[in-house]
Amino acid sequence: MNRTLYSMICMMAIIAFVALLWGTVGYVYADSHPLRRAAFVGGGVLVSGWLIVLVAAGVKISRLKARRRESNSDSD
Repeated sequence: MNRTLYSMICMMAIIAFVALLWGTVGYVYADSHPLRRAAFVGGGVLVSGWLIVLVAAGVKISRLKARRRESNSDSD
């Protein structure tokens, strides 16, 4: 497993933990339907965090491919 994938998995795990904490906050402070509020708050944090991580990984991979293409064309 390369460092990029390992870092991405670690960040996703950290975001899942933060989402669990925010879900707990949503559960505690909900006036009505605490489970629904916990799922909404925690799920929102989880989805937005994972999207940010996936976009960042996509940008990094595209930059690496562009740099590889550029170095391959220079050597020809």
